[in-house]
Amino acid sequence: MKNNTNTESKSSIDIKNIDWNEYYKNKSNQVPRDTLVKALDFFSKNRKKDNSFYAIDMGCGHGADTIELLKNGWNVFAIDGDKNGIRLLKESIDESVKKNLRAEVISFEEYKYKDQEKCDLFNASYSLPFCKPEHFNILWDNILNSIKKGGVFSGQLFGEKDEWAYNKEMTFLNIKTVYKLFEDFNIIYFEEKDEDGKTASGDSKHWHVFSVIAEKLI
Repeated sequence: MKNNTNTESKSSIDIKNIDWNEYYKNKSNQVPRDTLVKALDFFSKNRKKDNSFYAIDMGCGHGADTIELLKNGWNVFAIDGDKNGIRLLKESIDESVKKNLRAEVISFEEYKYKDQEKCDLFNASYSLPFCKPEHFNILWDNILNSIKKGGVFSGQLFGEKDEWAYNKEMTFLNIKTVYKLFEDFNIIYFEEKDEDGKTASGDSKHWHVFSVIAEKLI
């Protein structure tokens, strides 16, 4: 793993394992995540403009990141395990970009790399921690296989000191394991946040989050 790392502080992450309908309601005007914005900036500075850029957005929810990708001319395969998120996404996009979107209800356990086109960007904003631990390694292998050489991953993983780490239905990792996941990547951006913050509902919570943008080398 090569490391070309920037670090900076960010505001609190507003996400919680709550009823997703309520989450979508609270975040209906959500802006795209910083990691997605930074990844798009990386492409604009380091890649020739290409209308065929293809992204997979895993855990797209109601689509703040997907919509940002579409606005930037990307073709997007948006995935979420909740049908209401996919419905809201489809209702939110402009007619002019619908041809560039494929959106499906697919759980972490159901997602498998087959022979579909490898992506230039695999985006997973605050979604992967909600994969059950017993499925995470298989999911990660499928993610790796989905990214082309020179493609980019952007997203988050939760650390072991996160307040929700008692939840055995979620995946929490130490920093050594996180770096191991990206051993065949060039790290473009890495931030570890270990601090108190707020949830979407305004409750106090301790967050331990790894935010990563990385370029696949092989």
